[in-house]
Amino acid sequence: MFNRILVAVDGSKGALKALEKAVGLQYLTGAELYILCVFKHHSLLEASLSMVRPDKLDLPDDALKEYASEIAVHAKNHAVELGVPLEKVRAFVKGGRPSRTIVRFARKRECDLIVIGAQGTNGDASLILGSVAQRVSGSAQCPTLVV
Repeated sequence: MFNRILVAVDGSKGALKALEKAVGLQYLTGAELYILCVFKHHSLLEASLSMVRPDKLDLPDDALKEYASEIAVHAKNHAVELGVPLEKVRAFVKGGRPSRTIVRFARKRECDLIVIGAQGTNGDASLILGSVAQRVSGSAQCPTLVV
């Protein structure tokens, strides 16, 4: 049924629920589980526009990538704790627009299913479906499960 399941995580409660659902599907199918955390890329121009000038300029991408890596590793460890064999789960971090990056990653890795939380860290509690989940489900070339 599924050979490769992609679950997008961002550290939100919705992403945790999506991860747990993806783990359940992995258990049923024996699929590989790909965990992807996407951070929004910031240009050098955006970094240079900051009003605060520290002695050492830390690029926003470096800090965001480090944080995204922590989220991805935590999600991978949680998947293993829930019973996914270590050899069946991989974590990835990418920079870019989240919806586009998720869809491109799924296409490039030939994922059979994308699992994503209905609301992420940017979610407005009054909305039923977040913008990233909406864009991913509307543009993915494989089925998308919104949790």
